[in-house]
Amino acid sequence: MLINRLKSSPFAAAAFFVGGLLLAGCSQGDVGAPCNHGTVEPPTSKLVTFPALSCSDLLCVYGEEQTVPETACSSSAECNSSAGGDAQIFECVNNACRLSLDYVLERSMCSKTCSSDDDCNNTSLNNRPAVDDDETSCSTGFSCTVLQRLGQFCCQRLCVCRDDLDTLDDLEAECEPNTGEAWLECYGDEETG
Repeated sequence: MLINRLKSSPFAAAAFFVGGLLLAGCSQGDVGAPCNHGTVEPPTSKLVTFPALSCSDLLCVYGEEQTVPETACSSSAECNSSAGGDAQIFECVNNACRLSLDYVLERSMCSKTCSSDDDCNNTSLNNRPAVDDDETSCSTGFSCTVLQRLGQFCCQRLCVCRDDLDTLDDLEAECEPNTGEAWLECYGDEETG
């Protein structure tokens, strides 16, 4: 039936062909590739967005934990004074500091579910990294770890940039299957019921 419609409309056939070429020729993101969470306010903590259409596995992760200065401000420079250097991590909005959405997007990367660190390696069939170093803001590689204790990805292991791992050790223990407090909160009733 689709073929009959395509034969009856040369324009539709051309559009179908060009669309197929575009889909085949456009490379999707991979672990570490930049991604966008859509129209969101800057998060107060780690953020996992699904579906993220720019990522192969549809997961976009912001894995950092930043402490927002709780001082009144009149400029973003005041919010970033404790961050050191030229960092633009925070912004001043309505006389209050908050995490900068530009910074969140700069540090957001495509991810995928995993069971080991090896799952986070991006080598392609020709043994070349699928995401070049200049395409990612992660400088230390990726580890397979738990990122959230609530929500859709509660206690699920995801590929996360090692730059962001300093605060996740306790979460690993809380998400230990069948015994961890967070794991039991998320899955306890499902597994025993």
